[in-house]
Amino acid sequence: MSSESIRPSTMDGIKRLAKSLKIERGIQHTQALDAAAQAAGFQNFRHAGNVLRAAPQTQRSRPGHSVFLTSYWKDRDGGETGRETLTTWLSVPWGDLITPLQLQNHRALADFHTEGPDHLAREHLQSSQSAARRAVCAAARALHFMDATKLRPSKSYSRAFPSGRSSNAVPGRDHYSIWYDRQTKRYLFADEPYESAVEGKEKERDTWAKEHGFTIVKPEWAGMYAPDVGSRLYLIADESKGISLQPIAAALDKLPSPIVEAAWDGESAPMMPFFVSPGAIVKAAATKDKPEMPRKSGGQRNSVGYVQTFVGPQRRPKGRMPIETHAQVGRLLKSVLEDTYYRKGVYNRVDAIRSELDEWTQREYNHAELPNEQFFDLYYNESGSMFSRALAEAERERHVQSLAQAKILLGEHYPDCPPLRSLLKKVDAAIKSLQHWNCGPWSLLLYTSPPRACCGR
Repeated sequence: MSSESIRPSTMDGIKRLAKSLKIERGIQHTQALDAAAQAAGFQNFRHAGNVLRAAPQTQRSRPGHSVFLTSYWKDRDGGETGRETLTTWLSVPWGDLITPLQLQNHRALADFHTEGPDHLAREHLQSSQSAARRAVCAAARALHFMDATKLRPSKSYSRAFPSGRSSNAVPGRDHYSIWYDRQTKRYLFADEPYESAVEGKEKERDTWAKEHGFTIVKPEWAGMYAPDVGSRLYLIADESKGISLQPIAAALDKLPSPIVEAAWDGESAPMMPFFVSPGAIVKAAATKDKPEMPRKSGGQRNSVGYVQTFVGPQRRPKGRMPIETHAQVGRLLKSVLEDTYYRKGVYNRVDAIRSELDEWTQREYNHAELPNEQFFDLYYNESGSMFSRALAEAERERHVQSLAQAKILLGEHYPDCPPLRSLLKKVDAAIKSLQHWNCGPWSLLLYTSPPRACCGR
């Protein structure tokens, strides 16, 4: 049997296959290891090692679920690029701890999006390798907090403050976050000031707690924000209405020391090819092997009419794309828009796509299902960025893949119909324009925000 047909599933199997490939192909041992790992469905031998043997010794004795956290980066001075991917382990799949939309509720996770059932990737490039590693470590610490406590991040600040007013918050608070218990429907306040900043304020903080009927507990576990440079975690909750803090602190104290950049043991690799997790590979294979169901006729019956202000009668697909998918498509489109303002063949088309999807969304969901604050952020309000007159090939390819992924999501969640086909043609045209964008000398112009169309609801 040819070695080409072997698909190993263990490190020993990969090494055995590498020996065969080294002889068959006449290549170096390191090249053979990478080739064998790729035959097993991994990016390279290092990636295979991270997946198959990355769990800490303490976790190998019990079941665990891996999650890959990725951040891409581009050095603003030297132009060097790369990828940082950390493999960490949870007691349950990350999706059981938090929904994709709730990632927006915590600072360390807000810029991450779903790349696979076991993979979260940061949406925007970091400015250095160090910054990318710090972002990934911070995301891992937040996930470990959730895994230990089974709490979810929340933006309901009024539920955690005395009398619902932030002006009543504990003295010296900093880098705080709000957490919610789905079982008890109760909240707590996680305060993470620098230790030096609250020295001498213990009495003032204790007086505040007694005055408002709150409890302050300081776990041994250092916390999520910046434990490597002096921040410390304090759990704060209403004694009668809040979450019981002692069980939470006890659960956190069973965690190992918080993951920090100085102890980095993740994978550092070139930006291209993009990282694909094992879960994403399995999911793609399952989709490929699944029998294709005949699609419904793509006539007018798969679309519905509506009247757009100042435009007139329009049509949209008959159906609703999930809000989480709208958010994912929106992030993909906004990431392209931030870097393509001076490539009008891309920018104008993608801007038109998001405008149309914005119209569809507000007709698919009412205000109770999709509050205005959340709705406005789906396709607009992208962050400020450096706007380029030219893009490096790797970044253009990244945007091509973003648009291709958006096209796949739209096709999966909307029925075939003329409005959808028209929208997908715009995506194809934007991709074509990106691919023909010559990569000239790198030059950047800084804008606080580009011109954009108003979005009303």
